[in-house]
Amino acid sequence: MNAQAVLAIAWKDILDAVKNRYLLMSLILPVGMSVVFQLVFGRISNMDALRVAVFDAGGSRLTECLRAVPNLTLVVVESQDRLSEEVDGEAVGGIAVPAGFDSDVDLGRRPKLTVWLNGNKGGGELALFREILIRQVWAMKTDSEPVEIVWSQIPDRPEAAREEGFRKEGFRMDWYLLVMFLVMSLTMTGSFVVPLLMVEEKEKHTMEFLLVAPITPAEIAAGKALTGLIYSGLGAAVLVALNRGWTGAWPVTFLALLVGALFMVLTGLLMGTLLHATMQVNTWSTVVVLILLAPSWLSVLELPTFLESALRAVPTYYLVEMLGQSIAGQVAPLDAAVRLLYLAACTAALFGIVVWAMRRQEA
Repeated sequence: MNAQAVLAIAWKDILDAVKNRYLLMSLILPVGMSVVFQLVFGRISNMDALRVAVFDAGGSRLTECLRAVPNLTLVVVESQDRLSEEVDGEAVGGIAVPAGFDSDVDLGRRPKLTVWLNGNKGGGELALFREILIRQVWAMKTDSEPVEIVWSQIPDRPEAAREEGFRKEGFRMDWYLLVMFLVMSLTMTGSFVVPLLMVEEKEKHTMEFLLVAPITPAEIAAGKALTGLIYSGLGAAVLVALNRGWTGAWPVTFLALLVGALFMVLTGLLMGTLLHATMQVNTWSTVVVLILLAPSWLSVLELPTFLESALRAVPTYYLVEMLGQSIAGQVAPLDAAVRLLYLAACTAALFGIVVWAMRRQEA
C-alpha cells in the first residue's frame, strides 16, 4: 500500500471536513450533552441533604467517612428492622455494615456490604447516593476493589425493585453517560461524516479521477478511514478528558475505542460507497445511528428476551459492554479479548466489502 497516497487523500479530506456541518454536529453534540448532564448532576449534588440510614454492628470507619460527607444526613439505627423502616420512609437508602467489616477490608477479604434502596426516591437521588457510597468504599482501600456491594430493595416491596429498572450492581450514572456519549460520538462521526467524504467525491465528479489514478481502491478507502479515525479520536479524547474516563482499565478502554472507531468508520465508508447523494446519506445515516446507538441507551434496563437477543446482534453491544467494564475497572481479560476479536472481525469484513464495492465501481 502506498502510504504517501493514503496520507495525501487523508490530508485533503481533513481540510475539507472542517467545512462540513455534520462534522461540527458530531463533535459538538456529544460534548455539549455531556456538559449539560454534568451541570444537571451538579445541581443534584447541591440539592437538599440526602437522608441515609446505617446499621453498623461493629463501629466501622465507613460510617465516620459517610458522616463527614456534605449534604448527607446520616441516621445510625440500632437494628435491621429500624433500617428497613427508615428506607421505607424518608431515607434514600440504608447500609447494613457487618461486624468485623474494617478488618476484612484491611485483610483483602472483600466482605459483602448490603445496601437497601428506596424505590420511591427519584433516579437522581439514588444515583447520587450510589456514587457517594462507592467513593467512600474505595477510599477505604484504593489498591483493589475492597468490598462487594449488594444493592437490594426492602423485602416487603418487591414491586419497587422492578420499577427501579437498573439491572447492574454498582451502576454509576456518570460512567453510563460517558459510555453513551463515547458511542454517540464515534457513531455520528462514522455514520454522518465519513459517508459524505465519499459521496461528495461523486457529486463533484472527482471520484472518477481517483479511480483512474495510479492508486488502488484499498488506498482510497484507507485515506478516508484515516480521516474518520482522526476526527473520531478527537471527539473521544475530549469526552474522556471532560469525564475523567481514564479510570479503571484504561488500556482496555483505549483499545475498545480504537477498534470501535475503526468499525464505525468502515460502516460509514460502506455507506458512502453504496450511496450517491447527500440526501440519501442523511436518510440512511439516521437509521444506522439509531440502530448502533440502541445498545448504549438500553444497556442498564431489564429487557424482554427477544429484544435482548436482537441487541446482541448489533456489534456496538459488545463495544458498550467493554467500555462499561473497563471504565469501572471490572473487565475480565478473556471476555475483553473475545469482544475485541469479534469487533475486529466485523471491521476486517467491512474493509473487504468496501474494497470489493469500490472495485466494482471502478470496473
